[in-house]
Amino acid sequence: MVATINRIKEVLLKHGAVATADLAGMPSRFRRVRHLLRVYYDAKLTRRRSAEFMYCDMQDIADVGLALHEVGVYLQLSAPRFRALLSAAPEMEAFILDDPIDLGRWRLEAARALQAVARDEEADDDDRGRAMELEDRSGQDCAAYQLAFFLGDALVAFLLQPANTVQEKERQERAMRRLVEMSTKPTFRDAFGDPLTDAMRPVYWTPRLLLNFVQVGGMPALIGDWAESTCKDGVCKTAAESLPAKAWDNQTPESLETVMRYFVKKLEMDGPEFATTPIFAKMMHAIYTRYGLAPFAAGAKLDNHEIIFYFLHRRVSKKPKSYTTVEDWVALLRKYENVPEATRRRHGWMILSVSGRWDCLDLYGCAFEACPEKSAMQKLRAKRVRGRRDPVVEERLFKWGGASKACSRCRSVSYCSVACQKAHWKEHRPKCDVEAVKGKKEDIDI
Repeated sequence: MVATINRIKEVLLKHGAVATADLAGMPSRFRRVRHLLRVYYDAKLTRRRSAEFMYCDMQDIADVGLALHEVGVYLQLSAPRFRALLSAAPEMEAFILDDPIDLGRWRLEAARALQAVARDEEADDDDRGRAMELEDRSGQDCAAYQLAFFLGDALVAFLLQPANTVQEKERQERAMRRLVEMSTKPTFRDAFGDPLTDAMRPVYWTPRLLLNFVQVGGMPALIGDWAESTCKDGVCKTAAESLPAKAWDNQTPESLETVMRYFVKKLEMDGPEFATTPIFAKMMHAIYTRYGLAPFAAGAKLDNHEIIFYFLHRRVSKKPKSYTTVEDWVALLRKYENVPEATRRRHGWMILSVSGRWDCLDLYGCAFEACPEKSAMQKLRAKRVRGRRDPVVEERLFKWGGASKACSRCRSVSYCSVACQKAHWKEHRPKCDVEAVKGKKEDIDI
């Protein structure tokens, strides 16, 4: 591996002319590095070394990604060298644009397990725990992570080159499609991590490329990077805040749903104050004026803790013609701060899966610890058997949390009955006094 990396750097970083024969050998060397990365990480996860492991001789495996990053950035900055490489080694184009991404079987197995749990209405905490263990283990496979720097750099290099011929324009389109796929598909984002975001910085700071990128499917990548990458408060923040209104043209229902999901992550990372910022209001206005209420309806079902899109959907649907300016949205979003905790929890309960409700009995519903109905639900939960569902019991469970009534004084807790509220009053009163002063009584359906 060391010899292969050194040869790649020796040829591609060389000052002055490079022999065509040397350039022609680059695709096989890059594929050799990719193969040895797979050998290394397979050995790491299985604890079994194949005969080829002896060639994985890089003292620090992280140096592979950094060395290839150096090469990739140089090719971005040296258009003649990049063109010479593509001319002498046409297979290099295939390596960058067409070769399958090697995620490794552990990441694929973890993704399948998580999807299966999400679809299974009877999945429980044990099922989710096993899927998360698989996900954690798969995170040790960093073969794709090490290649992310170079692949991202090379794709951006295609985009930065002048496109004067039909072939060059077609190649740029392929590079853009590949970059969108790598930066938006969840399994790829998890595997590539921040190295891909770092490599994509020229896209984010070049207005022409940024506009093209977000209009052909890359908007979720930008919002996702703005929410959770190491560049979130730097180049990603600047790019997001500089987006013109037309950047929101040509979005699909799928891309908008993913965008909404990353907005939820941003609220989790930055706190609820983000919801009242002018940039968030501007983006909500841009989405609504182009796509109506549908993205907000979809967003309302994405998270059982953050109800911002449920709030917006219900409010705007009542008066759809009242939110025509960014200022209207700023005013509406400021009201969201005063939505009481009991309302947020009730909505979270309503969008949980059946298994989620059974697992979260202690987090939702009636605030009275000795609630008789909660006790009955806990006994019914203990009797659950996979494959045997009782619609009557599930409806009873749903109503216990979904039909609970908030304390009218503080709106921070809710109860399934007047009897439970009265029984809990002595214990609840100190908290009620504190919460009532906050005045968080904004209704969802005004």
